[in-house]
Amino acid sequence: MCTLGSRIHSLSNELRPCDFVNLKNNLRSALQQSRLIHRSCRAVAGSERTERSKSQLRRKLRGGKQSLFGNAPNTSAPYSPPAAGESYRLFNVKVPFSEDSGKDSYLIHQKLVEIVSKKLSLKNGSLLPVKAVTLVRKSFDARKINQKAWVYVVDVDGAAVKAAGGRCPLEQLGQMEIINNKASDTTAAPPPLGTPPPNTEDKNLNRKDPVVVVGSGPAGLFAALAIAEAGLPVIMLERGQPVDVRGRDIGALMVRRLLNPESNLCYGEGGAGTWSDGKLTTRIGRNEDPVRYVLQVLYELGAPESVLVAGKPHLGTDRLVRILRAFRERLLSLNAEIRFGTRMAELLVENNTVKGVKLADGSEIKASKVVLAVGHSARDIYQHLYNIDVAMTPKPFSMGFRIEHPQALIDSLQYGQAHAEELVRRGKGPIPVAEYRLAANFQNNMDDENTDNINRGIYSFCMCPGGQIVPTNTDPDLLCINGMSFSRRDSKWANSALVSTVAENDWSHLISEHKELAGMALQREIELEAAKRGGGQFVAPVQRVVDFLDNKISMTDSLPSSSYRLGIKSSALHELYSESMTEAIRKALIRFEKQMPGFASSPLALLHAAETRTSAPVRIDRGADTQSLTLKGLHPSGEGAGYAGGIVSSAVDGLHVGRQIVAELTGHGGDVIEAYSAVKGGY
Repeated sequence: MCTLGSRIHSLSNELRPCDFVNLKNNLRSALQQSRLIHRSCRAVAGSERTERSKSQLRRKLRGGKQSLFGNAPNTSAPYSPPAAGESYRLFNVKVPFSEDSGKDSYLIHQKLVEIVSKKLSLKNGSLLPVKAVTLVRKSFDARKINQKAWVYVVDVDGAAVKAAGGRCPLEQLGQMEIINNKASDTTAAPPPLGTPPPNTEDKNLNRKDPVVVVGSGPAGLFAALAIAEAGLPVIMLERGQPVDVRGRDIGALMVRRLLNPESNLCYGEGGAGTWSDGKLTTRIGRNEDPVRYVLQVLYELGAPESVLVAGKPHLGTDRLVRILRAFRERLLSLNAEIRFGTRMAELLVENNTVKGVKLADGSEIKASKVVLAVGHSARDIYQHLYNIDVAMTPKPFSMGFRIEHPQALIDSLQYGQAHAEELVRRGKGPIPVAEYRLAANFQNNMDDENTDNINRGIYSFCMCPGGQIVPTNTDPDLLCINGMSFSRRDSKWANSALVSTVAENDWSHLISEHKELAGMALQREIELEAAKRGGGQFVAPVQRVVDFLDNKISMTDSLPSSSYRLGIKSSALHELYSESMTEAIRKALIRFEKQMPGFASSPLALLHAAETRTSAPVRIDRGADTQSLTLKGLHPSGEGAGYAGGIVSSAVDGLHVGRQIVAELTGHGGDVIEAYSAVKGGY
């Protein structure tokens, strides 16, 4: 094993003069870089690096600022050009917003090439050819009002850099990394529509016993896709209606106040995310293979190409409806069976093993594998699972309000008045409609009877610029709300959830009766109270933020306009939640006002109640094989099962569950990707 001394000695013999400058400034960073130049120590560096946490590695590399490239003349060993197929991924390439083609263009333009070429220190001001630069990501940075810029991540062909006389780049976290362009590094496009399932003699692929997928949200759709693409029989059950019929049912709710309990903004093809903002952001990591595959599938089914490269991609309800129709056609082309208007009433169980499902009409489907991807609003399913002793664990979730402002106000706060009016133009300008993301944490003391401290996180969630607030309850006696927007984001309002984490103390009065489902009971309790405060008929109780801060009811004639189409009514929302939660939200609003002056002090800022379903209140416990810990053959998946939060992460989890089932049923071993590839013909 190489010692630190031997590694330094090796470096002293092999590094170039330009690297000694960086070595002197930051020895640790130079040691990290040395593994790229002196590959003989790569295994040792890798083994030692595994002993450190990821956060420690990040702190190590942040030790000092340094150039990406050596500045000293290259008088030592000649530069070794990148291997064939090698390229450089450059991060944080900034183009002033006034010199960029704007939010609707994802082409490589001349100014971007000039900045990339300068960053690579090409000789004599040489420029790279446009075709040598590939767009990976484009996002807008407006954190500094006077320095707004488009920020790019690009891949640059290594051979083109060498041909233009560029210097040797040094890999640095968050700035540059070397990419080996192998086939495995590129997401394979999904098969075109109508591609037949694989032709294989695997007896499991001819089984009569179907895999039943319950729910057609992102998790259910991608689980069904993975299973159907492997040639296995799959039946998807959806209690709601296909998007066309569902759209009419939602129209009846919004115009005539007629709620269909089985077809609404929560239930139906595509799940709750269909009538939302259609955000495709995720914290999983945009470069992870499953994430890239999900985005590629959506692109193949009609999403704009921007979803593959935009920093904050979103689809909007109008695009999602078209994509879901295409998704349905793909599944049908793979011989999947889809049953809309079909509600699973209960699981058929024998000896702690799934034997199938019983439907609401009394009929049964025999199946040894059931994917449960029902979403976080299927409370009847949670209750059924509790009744048959399926292991579930209460999990953290959040509740609060929807806060709404005029979009023009948010644009001004984020971009400055002049640019907001000139460059946004209600979604038609060159810069995007402004968004925000706010968060704060507070430690609140409880009353004398309970001295425990509660640490509450208060944050904005699912921000919908240019959007509207909509009712998402599935019971006419309750009221909960959410935000949505169309692809243009061109309404005159901006709304976001403003929520607080919920502590066990908040539902302690419900534990004795509801046990693991106490959090769900708390959600229902708040939704019932919100409906009463609104006066029924889905009218939303509201309060101006300035009045919420002062603990007083807003005068009706002082209420600003609202995007909520079913009507609003003034109410004392400062009394809706516990004193502890309310105080935390109040403190957060004061802090957010300091960050965005006008956010809380504007008389046009309006709170709507109640935002209760940010995530599932329980997690359906499962093992590494994605099966329930207590019920063999049941595979919980997605947001409703407690394993995702949002469209992309739900889709990825559904994909993972589907591939796990393929691996198990085809007997190709424990490697899920390998098993999936074996029956699909490559991933």
